Amino acid sequence: MIIMMEEYDIWAMKMEHYLSHTDYSIWKVIQNGNGLVSITTDTNGMIRVLPPKTIEDVVAREKERKERTTLLMALPGDHLAKFHKMDNAKEMWKAIKSRFGGNDESKKM
Repeated sequence: MIIMMEEYDIWAMKMEHYLSHTDYSIWKVIQNGNGLVSITTDTNGMIRVLPPKTIEDVVAREKERKERTTLLMALPGDHLAKFHKMDNAKEMWKAIKSRFGGNDESKKM
């Protein structure tokens, strides 16, 4: 399966309805973002993601992981590498829209 630019509108509508139906909060996080992940640099200069400190942080991180996975599963295999390294679902959705979106109606999603 390959998403052509002219097929983005249909793909976006399907994803919006699927995500809204299965878990509306996932769709809201894709649209609005889910907050920042805490990161730090250790003594060797390596970047480390800090573990969540509160239950809200844990839930937010789980939701973000679920959203990213759902979006990645909806993409054809030959496009996964382009979007896999995105930091969050909101950024990924914008990149998918930018790559495949074509008209003003699809840019509203």
